[in-house]
Amino acid sequence: MRTLWLLLVLIPSGAAAIDAGLAGHFENGNQAYLDGDYLGAVEAYRKVLEGGVQHPDMYFNLANAYYRSGQRGLAVWFYEKALSMNPSDDGAASNLEIVKKELIDRVVMSEGSAVGEPMWHEFIRSLKLGWLTWTFLGFYVLAFAILIGRRLARADSVRRLLFWVNVPIITLTLVFGLLFSSRVYIQERVHHGVVVSSTVSLREGPERTARELMQVHEGLKVRLLNEVDDYLRIRLANGVEGFVKTSQVGRI
Repeated sequence: MRTLWLLLVLIPSGAAAIDAGLAGHFENGNQAYLDGDYLGAVEAYRKVLEGGVQHPDMYFNLANAYYRSGQRGLAVWFYEKALSMNPSDDGAASNLEIVKKELIDRVVMSEGSAVGEPMWHEFIRSLKLGWLTWTFLGFYVLAFAILIGRRLARADSVRRLLFWVNVPIITLTLVFGLLFSSRVYIQERVHHGVVVSSTVSLREGPERTARELMQVHEGLKVRLLNEVDDYLRIRLANGVEGFVKTSQVGRI
């Protein structure tokens, strides 16, 4: 487990594919961070990302540099991106919790408002897609094999036994099939972002003249619903929905 705020000094995995220029930017970012030049570190790390390197350790480094430079919203965004690629990253999770305690927004549930996202979404997100895929396929193949065995069996007693053995197998196949499809749906259709501008007006409609509902601040995690021109319709944790400029939100 990485120590809090520990700087990674190794090139991310896949270093062989990183050209000398990007490796130089990475090393420059590390040195700038160690020298206390956090804006310089941000600039160097962003050049590595712009060069096509997408890795949770890069996001972790960049989040650290953003936090040290006082840009908490961007720090939250890149910690979230690191965790989206590596949910078991305890270092990023710990740092994220520390930053969240320093944020301005504390969304309060208003009377009669709905929850921003169903609780079962969090449970489904905690399940690894690869594990669900192989578990579902395993039960599916097993159930199918038992069905074939029952059809080929000649003794009635064996056929009855295989029937009752297959009942829970088929049930588990359906359960894991539902979990698998739900996990794919959430991954493909349910998206989140982080407010990266210091103060943002949440408006009723996708235009500058629309009535302002409230102001939200950097670091607030929101659900992304749809995009209208250069505006995003978002949903807060308390169920409030509104529009903000697309450039004011970083997509996770």
